[in-house]
Amino acid sequence: AYAEGIRGGTLALGDVVTKFLEFARPERVTLQPLALELVVRRAVHDVDADGTLVTVAGAFGHVEGDDVLLRQAFSNLVRNAIEACQRAGRPPAVELRGTVRAQDGVVEVTVSDNGTGLPETDRDRLFQPFFTTRSDGTGLGLALVLKFIVTHNGRVRAANRSKGGAVFTVLLPLRAATPGFGQ
Repeated sequence: AYAEGIRGGTLALGDVVTKFLEFARPERVTLQPLALELVVRRAVHDVDADGTLVTVAGAFGHVEGDDVLLRQAFSNLVRNAIEACQRAGRPPAVELRGTVRAQDGVVEVTVSDNGTGLPETDRDRLFQPFFTTRSDGTGLGLALVLKFIVTHNGRVRAANRSKGGAVFTVLLPLRAATPGFGQ
């Protein structure tokens, strides 16, 4: 039992160190034209392989981005939403909704859940490295989301939904139209 406890602690510490190094290391961004809906759907599949917890709806458009970093950002948001619902004792209902705002030159992606929402006292610190409300959390998931989205000249914000739960809104610049792309 003691050896298993040490093994579990070592694995958890390894995970923290790995995530910290990912956060601290400068990113090598490989920009390419991406259909954002495909990135989002793969991110959802990474977290919710059986497809029962998360819905994807709306229009996502195309962005210039790094597939790996954007997929990780959306995976982190989906994972957090599912875990928030489970901690609240509710069957998760998570939705990613895309809205192309061509007049603003951005695509807006919201990740909403039916959890308990975000405590007012925590909202200003959510994206700070090592801030967590979970006993088993590292506090790096949302910090990485912010880093990856800002790396793409985007923005991310968090709020509570009027009908309960949390909503994270990601804004990314739309890719300039290129003849023949995405057709």
